[in-house]
Amino acid sequence: MTSAISEYKPVLNIPGFRRLWLAQLLSLTAQNGIHFVQLVLIERLTGQSLQIGLMIAAFSLPPVIFSFVAGTVIDRVPKKYIIIFANFFRAILAFSYIFTLQWFDAYPGMLLLIVYVITFLGSSMGSFYNPSVLAKLPLLVGEEKLVVSNSLFNITAALSQLAGLIIIAPAAVKLFGLAGAFALMGAFYFVAFLLVLKLPRDRGHKRAGKMTSVSKMWHEVREGWLFVVRHRPVYLSVMQLTLVASLLMILAMIAPGFSARVLGLAPEDAVYIFAPAGLGMLLAIFFLGKAGNKLPVRMMQSIMLILTTFSFGMLAFISFDYTASKIANVQVSDYVSTAMLLVALTMIPLGFSLYIINTLAQTELQRRTPMALRGRVFTVQFMMASLVGLAPLLIAATLADLVGIPTMLFWLAVGCAIVGAFSLYDAYEHRSDADA
Repeated sequence: MTSAISEYKPVLNIPGFRRLWLAQLLSLTAQNGIHFVQLVLIERLTGQSLQIGLMIAAFSLPPVIFSFVAGTVIDRVPKKYIIIFANFFRAILAFSYIFTLQWFDAYPGMLLLIVYVITFLGSSMGSFYNPSVLAKLPLLVGEEKLVVSNSLFNITAALSQLAGLIIIAPAAVKLFGLAGAFALMGAFYFVAFLLVLKLPRDRGHKRAGKMTSVSKMWHEVREGWLFVVRHRPVYLSVMQLTLVASLLMILAMIAPGFSARVLGLAPEDAVYIFAPAGLGMLLAIFFLGKAGNKLPVRMMQSIMLILTTFSFGMLAFISFDYTASKIANVQVSDYVSTAMLLVALTMIPLGFSLYIINTLAQTELQRRTPMALRGRVFTVQFMMASLVGLAPLLIAATLADLVGIPTMLFWLAVGCAIVGAFSLYDAYEHRSDADA
């Protein structure tokens, strides 16, 4: 473990990277914490996975809608300013929940609508923020440190899930209520805003000139799409990132219902589902820190897809047998049962595999994209993750309500098996491309 940590020292010694990494940790903790509180709120109000799916859809639509302008803005405007404004704007949105819960508590329908609107606005800002962060990262660390910096930078994903979904938001809900939890997440966004104020300017960034006509902007957006389509490794990386984003959205959507409708717990006890996945991600962080530069990328991604399939299959099996009382649900302690232990043992490899797929694909995307196109290419990636992932999300939500969560998990495992088999075949057929 010590040798793995030492791999990260060169990038941690870069002040700009350290500021961006810490700010990202705080902002993603706030984002995950807000999502958790939203999931609990909607499960309490409706008890329907479809309503949770609609909330996630409100989060997923803005990257599709704003992709037309986001890429060109990111490639023209210094990324530092976008990152600063995005954290400040989302802090204001998080604080707005305090008044929303107070004023519309007696009107659940209106409350749901406003939650969807605030979610949409926050994600709209994220459509500019997330690609800006990814495009800023290579400017801070250089090309040679991308694997290690991406792995360390992606610690924010694992730690923010642990902190936001599992520790801080659930504790805040129990101690301060829903409004207090939203206020705390807003404070995290504000601290992130303060951190990025002193980010260095974009070295190597050359402004492409003033924003011109719509036709010119469309031409630049088209350049980003054509680059993705014509460069097979870039296209495959985008699809890998899209798959991981879709699976994570589905997991977030079913977690409160799985807790309440399968395990018989409270919706906020969905932390017992998120926590083991977060542990798997932490294990992946140390694994990549030690061996990230030595991995055959495409083959490793294919193996991780197979592990993902196995994990979803086991989760479906546990859900079917537990709901049918075939698995004795023995109470191990006051807080842990055998069913919860089985879920935990399944979620650890799932978090491990999804993290590795995401990190390797993101690194490939950064390596193979010219700096002048990164804003547009990363915008394409976020748009694809939202557009392609939206249909499976709503289908999964509908299936969870109509035929039950266990059946939905079974078909999700089948879909992952098909993707994994194709990926293995493709990795074998194009071994030379993977090593290029």
